[in-house]
Amino acid sequence: MKTTNLTIILQNLGLNEKEAKVYLACLELGSATVQEVSDKAGVKRTSVYNFLEDMKARGFITEVKHGKRILLTAEDPHTLLKKADEQKKQLEKVLPEFLSIYNLPGNKPKVKFYQGAEGLRRIYEDTLKLGSPIYLISDYERMFEAIEPEWMWQYAKRRTEKNIKAFSIAKEGERGQQVKTKDVEQLRETRFVKEVDFETEINIYGDKVALLSFRRPYAGVIIEDRAIAQTLKSMWKIIWNQAK
Repeated sequence: MKTTNLTIILQNLGLNEKEAKVYLACLELGSATVQEVSDKAGVKRTSVYNFLEDMKARGFITEVKHGKRILLTAEDPHTLLKKADEQKKQLEKVLPEFLSIYNLPGNKPKVKFYQGAEGLRRIYEDTLKLGSPIYLISDYERMFEAIEPEWMWQYAKRRTEKNIKAFSIAKEGERGQQVKTKDVEQLRETRFVKEVDFETEINIYGDKVALLSFRRPYAGVIIEDRAIAQTLKSMWKIIWNQAK
């Protein structure tokens, strides 16, 4: 790997360009004086002194006394992997805070359109990405006409394997009853409503709402917006509490 690429990687770990060059110089020299490191790195000696203490504090460089001389040595490169892992853990820890301010109400909703049966399948695939429960309203009679039953059963299996629960409000019918018999094994709870005509399925998951039209030639849309998702989920709850 070229030195330029190594410098970029070190910058991703929090070093600036000069600091990265100094670390690589120390790594190559083994142990050396500040002047030797400065010459090797192509960084002025005075500049090295400006950030040397900070690099020592962050665990990139160590000072070692050798007689009357003070030598610089680079920490074992394995520590870089540890630092990257620590950064990942820190990001995972604060990720909920980032998500809490992501796409806040008032920001422009993100909208994606899909066409055809393949488009509907892509929307279903998206519902599995977040890992959050799926709240849906569907007409299974029409759904199984639009998409192959085998594919839909495989989708339900994969959702179950990902431990994603589904809560379904469905039009009562033969296909709906068939789906309900598999509720326990497929991590789903199905409730029926009568005298309705669903031609569009609604999936609410995380901050997303997916609308799938089962009327030919088939089309769908995914809207990513917290306010829209929360509003539709509130409406979904009203129907859910009244369904059997």
